[in-house]
Amino acid sequence: MKQEPFMHFARPQRGAATLVVVMVLFLVMALLAAYANRNLMFEQRISGSYYRASMAQEMAEAGVEWSVAMLNGTGIDDNCATVATGGTRFVDKYLNVSAADRAVTSKLPTPSNLNLVVDCSSTDTGLVCRCPAPASRTAQPSTALAGALIPSFGIALGTDAATHYGSFLLSAYGCTDSSVDNCVSANTEARSQRAAATVLQNTAIAFIAAVPSSPAAPLTVKGNLTTAGSGGLGLHNTDPRSGGLLVVSGGLAPTLNDDRMDSVPGTPPDQARVFGDTSLQNLGNTTEGNIKFFRNFMGMAPSRYLNHPAARAVTCAVDCGTALVDAVNAGKRILTVSGDMAISSDVTIGTAAAPVVLVVYGDVALTGPMQLNGMLVVLGDLTWTNNTAGASQVTGMVVVQGQMTTTGQMDIIYQQSIANELRNRLGSYARVSGGWIDGTYGI
Repeated sequence: MKQEPFMHFARPQRGAATLVVVMVLFLVMALLAAYANRNLMFEQRISGSYYRASMAQEMAEAGVEWSVAMLNGTGIDDNCATVATGGTRFVDKYLNVSAADRAVTSKLPTPSNLNLVVDCSSTDTGLVCRCPAPASRTAQPSTALAGALIPSFGIALGTDAATHYGSFLLSAYGCTDSSVDNCVSANTEARSQRAAATVLQNTAIAFIAAVPSSPAAPLTVKGNLTTAGSGGLGLHNTDPRSGGLLVVSGGLAPTLNDDRMDSVPGTPPDQARVFGDTSLQNLGNTTEGNIKFFRNFMGMAPSRYLNHPAARAVTCAVDCGTALVDAVNAGKRILTVSGDMAISSDVTIGTAAAPVVLVVYGDVALTGPMQLNGMLVVLGDLTWTNNTAGASQVTGMVVVQGQMTTTGQMDIIYQQSIANELRNRLGSYARVSGGWIDGTYGI
């Protein structure tokens, strides 16, 4: 039987539908990947904005804290660095504070919320700051580095034209650009192109007086006052507002030289000199009584006064005169000495225009000629001896918690202007609790 040759019949191609489905799936996956990448890029941009905004916020907060520290600081130069002599205190450099009524105004001619007076930028080596004279500040130079964020801040003090009493407004601008002027001076479009974030923080700053209630007499002694030697103790107060009061003591009346007593004309001696004061006697020689005595004038307990933000401790050995002069030359105006103190050198501590408060947590021995402008507070006993022809005097007030003994000639001259300085211009500055407002200036 003849067989038919095997015939190969071509079958139609199959799998085209599968290819189409696979291509569609690849297309969908590509779209999903593109969408996911778009979301990722968007989230990265949001994260970057949050990062820059947080950095600007941190810089604004740092600017406030830095400014408060500078307000409580000592003499500085134009780079905001402390100097041993020849500097100017930050508060004296940028604010007008009236000694008469504590009125605070800016030294800028036309203050506004953009009148920056100082600026700082953050670098690897720390803050680099500028503290030029008021109204002479130029734009902060840019120190930008490729691929790095160098944030900065700028400070404005007393940013309105109104007069405030004992307080003022501090404005701090935090910026992610190395020049804060690129943030506060540029418009929104320019800041956006630089990807620069700016945060403004307004903070109320309050004044804490070094001597909230200055004594009305040149001399106040809680214990006994004893005088001896030629010349004698001279007490001088011709200010009518204080009634010409010369001395207040809890002890018995000592022998005083009437020729060395100067009071307001017409004031009887028994009204100008108060001895056996019952209010001082009632305090007693107890810890609580001593705290009350100190607090009557200084506004707080002795232990807390050491924490006065503007107070500076002075360490000295046998003679404290040179150390005190050096401290005053550096711009330190509230001075504390822990333990006993002696001054035997002929020195002048403070001036009438820049008086000091000197608080000694121990006994004090003054020997020979010396001059102090301000207020001396002794928590122990005071022994004052001057048998020379040189002047040994305190222009201001002396307050003694213990006993006081004088030998020779010395003078305490009361001046209302110094009392005003200590009460209204000399002190510390602190943030007002709840007195701040955070606001985003621009991103």
